[in-house]
Amino acid sequence: MLSRRIDDLEPELTRHGYDVRTLCDQFDAEAVEICQLMRGNLNPQRTNELIDEMRAAGLPR
Repeated sequence: MLSRRIDDLEPELTRHGYDVRTLCDQFDAEAVEICQLMRGNLNPQRTNELIDEMRAAGLPR
């Protein structure tokens, strides 16, 4: 049985070669922010900023 979370943000980015450190470096974010983003706990304004930057860079989602 596959994980129910296989299509969540973190596993998807990991499959594309992006880990927390890489995302921090590329998007000028703290590791805590990236972890909160992946868990859905980051404040909405910062979430939108990071997601927009990720989309502009061509990352999935």
